[in-house]
Amino acid sequence: MRVDHRGARRGRPRRIGTDAITRAVLEIGPQDATMRRVAEHLGVSLPGLYHHVKNHDELLKLVASQSLRSASPPRFDGNRDWAQWLRDYATFIRSALSAEPALLEKFISGAAEYDGELDYVGHALEALRAQGLSPRDCLDVYSAVTDVAMGAASEAHREYVHARQGNPWRARLFAALNRSDAAEHSTLRAIAEAGLDPFTEHAFERRVELLIEGIAIRYQLPAPTSVTSPSEEGR
Repeated sequence: MRVDHRGARRGRPRRIGTDAITRAVLEIGPQDATMRRVAEHLGVSLPGLYHHVKNHDELLKLVASQSLRSASPPRFDGNRDWAQWLRDYATFIRSALSAEPALLEKFISGAAEYDGELDYVGHALEALRAQGLSPRDCLDVYSAVTDVAMGAASEAHREYVHARQGNPWRARLFAALNRSDAAEHSTLRAIAEAGLDPFTEHAFERRVELLIEGIAIRYQLPAPTSVTSPSEEGR
């Protein structure tokens, strides 16, 4: 009598796309997304997930790259002034990189790339050139705004790590002041008493505004309309 073993044959791993893997990681949270948890979330075996992604590092690279492709930075369309466009661009960069702290390293290290990056940079430089800037000045302005935004994202990530460890900015600040003489660090004490926090979105907007106002003066561009009030957080 012949026995039919076809029902017991091991099939190919269930096909799952990069979009499904990315969604699973983001739903779990990149900082908590182990290979096993992602596999369970997707309803596949751990070996099945390894068939698509080699390791945890590659998993985060995949998610970072997919995130870049799914959210495009704002383009200058001529319907708003140059300053507002740069504000929006800086905010986009900071928000995109700060949204998922576990992915930040992949963005900064260059492990996550997307095909449209240079196309966007080229478009941004042309938009600045249309304001009358030289190629060198276009590159300087674009790079300055990018550097401020990426630096802010990096600092926000550092603060995120401190906060998760139970040692946020204000706790560190007051601890340092308590260890010092009462006559020392008067400005830091004023900052602490005012409750100022350099990691908030509003604080970031103020720094971007400082940069944009400097750009306008340096290159004699139309004066930008300020979106922040210098007195809101004190001086």
